Amino acid sequence: MKKLLTFLALSTLLSTSAVAEDAAHSHGLMIADAWSRVTTPTAKVGGGYLTITNQGHHDDKLLAVASDHAERAEVHMMIMDDDVMIMRPVSDGLVIPAGETVQLAPSGYHLMFMQLNQPHIVDEPFTATLIFERAGEKIVAFDVLSMRDSMKRAAMSEGDDHGSEGHKH
Repeated sequence: MKKLLTFLALSTLLSTSAVAEDAAHSHGLMIADAWSRVTTPTAKVGGGYLTITNQGHHDDKLLAVASDHAERAEVHMMIMDDDVMIMRPVSDGLVIPAGETVQLAPSGYHLMFMQLNQPHIVDEPFTATLIFERAGEKIVAFDVLSMRDSMKRAAMSEGDDHGSEGHKH
């Protein structure tokens, strides 16, 4: 009987560990390189850019974004259509596939902060809350770059293999 109880206890412990390990990895989002461009003092909108890597075993979805420094914030997609830039909100959320990296950059998916309560000032970071379907809320600090530094960063992101093209939403 003692062997049976020991076996059952060990089995329960191992299965609980496996479930806990899967849960820890299923929400394994890594968010890096969050930045925004300086705005003028009267600007009503600003952008947000970052890289999201899903190290989990399941796809996740960026559903919404919120920030105290803006009345509204949304996930947007920018596309070119016959030399015309079209920007629109991503209404169904942005899928972050398991094992992949999605980059939010000026020339694709990005965040839009609208009706700014304060301008984006160089070297004065601000925070936003990203809301994911599986991972829940993640607070992210955005560095604010000068126009020159933001142009360099945007150029670097355009040459990155992990761009936002091809990811469904």
